[in-house]
Amino acid sequence: MIKENIEKALNNQINAEIYSAYLYLSMAAYFHSVNLPGFANWMRVQTQEELMHAMKFYDHINERGGRVYLSAIRRSSYRMEVAFRSF
Repeated sequence: MIKENIEKALNNQINAEIYSAYLYLSMAAYFHSVNLPGFANWMRVQTQEELMHAMKFYDHINERGGRVYLSAIRRSSYRMEVAFRSF
């Protein structure tokens, strides 16, 4: 059995990984909207990588008899238009 504090930390990390994937996917959507398919594809690849990280933690918790608790993913206040100007 996994310790409660470890389970909580791992569940928080799952949420952070999924949130990161969500941000990358929102960036991919923006790049598609401004006709930059290469950038969009790169962000989609990053999305998949973050989801893979989340699933590793998910499996780790389950393999040790813990329970995965998925939290709501907060909406990003990130404005891609502003960040894009830095390129």
